[in-house]
Amino acid sequence: MDKAERLLDLVALLLDAREPVSFAELRELFPEEYGGSRAAAERKLERDKSDLLELGVPIEYVAPEQLDERDLGGYRIDRKTFFLPDPRLLPEESAALYAAGATALATRDFPFAQDLQHALRKISLAGDTHAVGNEAARRLLVVRPGDPLRAEKLRTLGDAVARRKRVHIHYEAPPGLDGKPGNRTERDVEPWGLAFRGRAWRLVGRDPEKGQRVFLVERIARIEVNPQKPHTPDFEPPASFDAADAAARSSVPWLWEHHPPQPVRLRFAKGSEAIGERLFDAPEGSLTVTNLDGLVPQLLSLGDRVAVESPAAVQGKIRAALLRIQERLGSPPEPPAEAFTPARQDARAEPGRIAEPELKRERLRRLLLIVPAARRRPGLKLADLARDLALDPQELREDIDLLALVGRPPFSPDDLIDISVDERDRVTVSLDQSFSRPPQLTPLEALALAAAAEEVAPADPAVHSALAKLTGQLPPTARQLYTQLGRRLVASTPAPRGTQQILAQLRSAAERRREVALEYDKEGRGSPGERLLRPQGVIDHGGVWYVIGHDVGREAERTFRVDRILSVRETGETFPDPGPLDPARFQREQLFFPSGREQTVTLRFSRSAAAWALQRYGSCARQLGDGRVDVLIESAGTGYAVQLALSLAGEAEIAAPQHAREALRDEVERALRRMEDGT
Repeated sequence: MDKAERLLDLVALLLDAREPVSFAELRELFPEEYGGSRAAAERKLERDKSDLLELGVPIEYVAPEQLDERDLGGYRIDRKTFFLPDPRLLPEESAALYAAGATALATRDFPFAQDLQHALRKISLAGDTHAVGNEAARRLLVVRPGDPLRAEKLRTLGDAVARRKRVHIHYEAPPGLDGKPGNRTERDVEPWGLAFRGRAWRLVGRDPEKGQRVFLVERIARIEVNPQKPHTPDFEPPASFDAADAAARSSVPWLWEHHPPQPVRLRFAKGSEAIGERLFDAPEGSLTVTNLDGLVPQLLSLGDRVAVESPAAVQGKIRAALLRIQERLGSPPEPPAEAFTPARQDARAEPGRIAEPELKRERLRRLLLIVPAARRRPGLKLADLARDLALDPQELREDIDLLALVGRPPFSPDDLIDISVDERDRVTVSLDQSFSRPPQLTPLEALALAAAAEEVAPADPAVHSALAKLTGQLPPTARQLYTQLGRRLVASTPAPRGTQQILAQLRSAAERRREVALEYDKEGRGSPGERLLRPQGVIDHGGVWYVIGHDVGREAERTFRVDRILSVRETGETFPDPGPLDPARFQREQLFFPSGREQTVTLRFSRSAAAWALQRYGSCARQLGDGRVDVLIESAGTGYAVQLALSLAGEAEIAAPQHAREALRDEVERALRRMEDGT
């Protein structure tokens, strides 16, 4: 007998039983499955019980002393905790929750995509109205560009975090700008949490030798989960642990714990005050820093828009870096920069196949939903039912064939699920054998819903209301686990401080197709210009928020960073539906679409930074004979290249074209003058 069939038979029996079923009765009813030696049968039943518990089936053993007038204990499933109650979601709650779920699934590397998909299926089957996404789903896009193999890593790590299983990782550290080589190490790690912060997925865990550490998931080359006692936790994270906080601190270099906390006082140029709030989360300019060296590159990149009032050590580091850049710009680059054609990149690796045990587990999860889905819409065509459940029609047909063999002992025709596909491809169910409603949400499914909602619609009251209804119905033990996991698994990307209202206005305008006027400060110098925009939607691209749409003045599509928008107002004009955002367009490292007016800027890296540049820029980098490296950057204007060269603290200069080189020199001179003037 197929394992899925055996487990479903067991569920059918226990759901229908009026009192707990003893182990002896199970051995008699399933002689081929639980026969043989008693010890082997007990182990097999415990494995089956663990598998069912993971799927949200609340199977439990009831001891004899808990039962009246019985000498033997037995197994049971509490029907009240097995079935998902009708969540009674309002139409707007269903629509908002489905919009959030669909958007999160589109990221391609959401760690709990399968749990999220099952949660959405269950909700749609439990309520009276088939929930669908609304216009909001077409106007919001979350993109996580990068290695496609990351999705498989995230799935593995997310499972290890949830089950609290130790992992052995092979980690590849990058080379440094100071010439230190990157190295590959192997670590045993207790994975406490997983969070997306600072444009990257980060694993936060405990290294037994070095204490709490944060690892970039993309730099984990290999993961091995401890296979011993898979249903027994290997560790217990601290009660106060918060993955989002730990990952956020690791994404901000000046908060790395390299030395005791030290106050830093910044002063922003007139018109650039928003930088303090949105970039440093310090609107008054006061920071507490634990790594001064990590703060310097960020301050340098801002040129004369920010000055350091204290401490003197930071002032000295910035002045020294500016003088190094100025010195290099004092004479023509030697050798002159030459154009070259970037090497052709190899095709990207495709995500790996899901492991066979996981595929079998997923099949069992969907088998529990097919009968209630078919009962809900009698006579539905096979293809339509497959679309509702996001399944392949042939896959669904095979599942229905298996379900027709499932039932309660003694497995007479009246004891089996009567589900079939007729000659017109209509699916009918006559006997459901207690599989009439979907099972309760598992803690991971509830967590996946909450994580998706927090990522996509953190301020949407309809989403929060729907989640409160759903999680409030979880059994007590599941609710406790859900609460614990909520602090350890975080997929959301909070908008920069001070931009939440602007983001909400842009999303609303895109949904209602309302033209807006943006007060946009592209350079952050307090000289914003007004841009008329017909917004198609907003995009969270690798943790940076943008609005995209038709720029009326330039008669072309444009993207604008939300953290550089000072205000938004609707003009009263409307526009035709531009269609939904296409996720495939935005699966790129940089959200940059050539307009035909771009120019190539050559950035030249020092010998000590050569290894870093070669790894960071790949085919766009070429090593010179003396060990230095030239990197080609496509840019509309010189602002990005100047900012990048400044942030490298003297380890790079602009080699070409001449006007970009002069723009860097002018920025350096302005920054030095501001330091000298103290303004």
